Amino acid sequence: MPTVRTDDGVNIFYETRGDGPSNLLFMHGWAGSSAYWNAMLRHLDLTGLRTITFDMRGHGESDRAETGFSLDRIAGDTWAVADDAGAEKFVVVGFSMSGKFAQYLSCMNPERVEGQILIAGAPASEIPFPPETYAYFLSCAGDRERMREMISQFIKEPLEPEAMSRFLDDAIKVPLGALDGTLGTCINTSFSDKLAKACTRTLVIGGAHDLIFSPEVLRQGVVAPLSGARLAVVNSSHEIPIEKPQELATLLEAFLAGLGNGHDQADKAPL
Repeated sequence: MPTVRTDDGVNIFYETRGDGPSNLLFMHGWAGSSAYWNAMLRHLDLTGLRTITFDMRGHGESDRAETGFSLDRIAGDTWAVADDAGAEKFVVVGFSMSGKFAQYLSCMNPERVEGQILIAGAPASEIPFPPETYAYFLSCAGDRERMREMISQFIKEPLEPEAMSRFLDDAIKVPLGALDGTLGTCINTSFSDKLAKACTRTLVIGGAHDLIFSPEVLRQGVVAPLSGARLAVVNSSHEIPIEKPQELATLLEAFLAGLGNGHDQADKAPL
């Protein structure tokens, strides 16, 4: 599988599927990997599409880096993947913390980001996060059962055993520095003042039972600051890509069709 070496010497693993002219680039969430998207990708119609998934530094098959988790460094790694894959322009899909990182891409280089799909995504602003919760998240590093306990709090629908097992396999490999670095950047940084630079077509997807980013939090914190953004709500908790993979694929296809014909079909009622 292909890897790209960043300008600070970290090898980033990525994978492509399909050979269509339109690129769809996926960014995974905290403690995740590119494999987190597999369940949803099985349902996605790849006609005219090429998907690009990658493991952030410190995650999955990428180098076990424990530093380099600033917004600019994460963006730089993502551009390196896109460049190596030959994706001059793409629609970015960011889940959870990567909803924030995806918006940063759109602010910094809007001519390359044709659209953004933010799934249970973090806002561009700082995020109130109790210190004890932060400490609990980091205490899960390398501990399979604590990781299982943590993620189970944010799931409403029973998961396929394969999806849970794969998540845990990858999550326990992520070093503490990477877990701390990504979480800290997600909650402690803000670039709300830059959102006006990105007039990117946006679909925000939330879970009706999400304990982290409820639909109302998404409306106020993510949708409202983005011109023309739409919100779709699905009957799930936070882990939408593995709770509702087929419904998510349908929403992605509708948004992409809207980009192609000028009519946004993705503003749907709760599923």
